[in-house]
Amino acid sequence: MKKFFSNYIFILIPFVVLIVTKGVVAQFQGVFTSTDWSIASFMIIAQCMSFIITNSQKSYPNLNKYGLNIFIGITIIFLILCIGVYAYSLYNPSSNIAYGQPLMFLISSIWMMGVYKADDYLRKL
Repeated sequence: MKKFFSNYIFILIPFVVLIVTKGVVAQFQGVFTSTDWSIASFMIIAQCMSFIITNSQKSYPNLNKYGLNIFIGITIIFLILCIGVYAYSLYNPSSNIAYGQPLMFLISSIWMMGVYKADDYLRKL
């Protein structure tokens, strides 16, 4: 988990800045509707896919290829959702979907944690 937290802390820094700056100028609604959440979610999920695919070839020789394909498929679906929410939030920033962006960021963060836990597990096999 140290590997996860050492990478994740640098993902959180821009959001701490976002929250502080929006709080200082009293635009708390802007914290939740900022499209930065969608972009970060996309980047986190794409990084997870790259991490597993890169490591699957050298570090996990016994990895089930069908399982890897399922992981890649689910990841691509989530990437499409991230871009869709981003595009719709740009088009209609006052919609309720814009408020779902922090939730999507939370889900992608949990996904990333799961990927790093899976990496630890697969290295022990």
